[in-house]
Amino acid sequence: MPTRYPTKTRAKAKAVEAKQPIDWLALWALSLAFASIVLAAIAYFTIGDKLGASSILAAAAIIIGLALRASKPPGHE
Repeated sequence: MPTRYPTKTRAKAKAVEAKQPIDWLALWALSLAFASIVLAAIAYFTIGDKLGASSILAAAAIIIGLALRASKPPGHE
């Protein structure tokens, strides 16, 4: 008795997903945060300047907060 192979299924149509636009301001905020961490680490570990390191981090946090507060997420215009 011959063995029958299963019939091939049709390829399902994939739903085309809309690409999310990149939030460039949030990406900039992340890069600013990383840069401020590096600068604060340099200030703290080379000179031992605790006040300078905390000032760098606080200033960066304020700038990032103001920038993200003023921005709108992409797609919500």
